[in-house]
Amino acid sequence: MSRTCFVTVGTTVFDDLITTVLSEKCRKSLKTIGIDTLLIQCGSGTSISNFLPDGLKAEDAGCFVGDDGLKIEFFRYKKSIQEDMKSADLIIGHAGAGTALEVLKLQKPMIAVVNDKLMNNHQTELADRLDELGHLVKTVPSNLHEALLTPQLFKPKHFEHSPPNRFSNHLIGKLGYINIE
Repeated sequence: MSRTCFVTVGTTVFDDLITTVLSEKCRKSLKTIGIDTLLIQCGSGTSISNFLPDGLKAEDAGCFVGDDGLKIEFFRYKKSIQEDMKSADLIIGHAGAGTALEVLKLQKPMIAVVNDKLMNNHQTELADRLDELGHLVKTVPSNLHEALLTPQLFKPKHFEHSPPNRFSNHLIGKLGYINIE
């Protein structure tokens, strides 16, 4: 049975995540949990170039098989990564709110990797709370190989979504009306 891990940096440059997920330690952990395909949305970062076999350029997209047998596919950007997320068995991504919420909607296991080099990183608070509640596993790049082996990784708690108009309905209930001018 083939298992895929989808990695996304979103619209950010997060070379530490790409470098870490392609490191020997992480690839070993990925193989240990049964991942045999790694699909990476690497954005505009440059670190993917350090891992490519001779003759393969990091233009827009590519595919190769590592010495360890791990199939690695990569691309820069697509109009939508929805299908990649839907078909993945595991998602590793930057800890952005949009990415995290999208993965929670899909009810997929996720490791949210916080960029620990950013100052005043709002992503940390969101990732901490979602990890605390058991919806995902939060880590930093240097600990990703260990996070991959977390027992609860493939058992995320269900994330209850609120109805789309919950806030506006609350206001209408409190105020009786909304005057928009």
